[in-house]
Amino acid sequence: MSTSILLMSLCAITYVYANNGVPENYFTDNQGIQAADAGSPMWHFASGSCLPSAAEDGQGHQTNGVDPGWGECAVAADLDDGCPGNSHYQGANVFFHGAAGEPFDITPTYFATRKCFDNSWRTYYGVYFKKDVGHKSDWEYAIMRWTQDGSGNWVRDSVSLEVDGKRGGGSYSNIPSTFDSSSDQFEDGNQGRDHPKLYFGKHHHAVHWDTSSNFKSTCGTGTDDFRANDFQFWSSSNLRHIDNIDPNWTFGRATNPHVTVDGMCG
Repeated sequence: MSTSILLMSLCAITYVYANNGVPENYFTDNQGIQAADAGSPMWHFASGSCLPSAAEDGQGHQTNGVDPGWGECAVAADLDDGCPGNSHYQGANVFFHGAAGEPFDITPTYFATRKCFDNSWRTYYGVYFKKDVGHKSDWEYAIMRWTQDGSGNWVRDSVSLEVDGKRGGGSYSNIPSTFDSSSDQFEDGNQGRDHPKLYFGKHHHAVHWDTSSNFKSTCGTGTDDFRANDFQFWSSSNLRHIDNIDPNWTFGRATNPHVTVDGMCG
């Protein structure tokens, strides 16, 4: 092959990063795990916080939460008491896994899919914590809404994010950082790709799509709860269906995720 032809061939190679559509059977086959995987977020956590746990042990037994201790304004040293792993700062984007005493190497993200009255599909992604600073046991979530594109496939339209009992979020195209695969997983500032980067608040674990509220010394709630990318794991690594959670289990002040899933079309 001549040099000119080789150069033309190389120039013809393009890399498309986009909100790639998925067929409807992704939502209906195998409890919808292919759809959940196609939009699976990467979760980020702040150092010093209570890092997440499995909500069950894989044998049908509920995880016990832990007492929050000092209450709403717990000092930083107490935030991770009784929680898994070493949450001391080790650098940005440290892979959180292999925590002692946990039943799974990577913390599960619990998922579910629903077809809604507005002809959209929704995927629920839930993460369990043994506590936040206000109460024992804590469930947080993101809900992705999918709509049909011109080809009949389903694309990511918007996300709802749990923010202290309310829902934040908005249009998928407004998420500041998304990625397609492990090759661009640690790049920031790419919008409209297949997987969102989402950040948990340090004290109350509210879910956000940015790190704009960096008040590390506060114990605020919602919008002023410090969040960072000190720890991470991609939910795709361990997606477990919500049916692994008994709908009759109680989590204190935290809502059983089945209630959230049953109402997520509203």
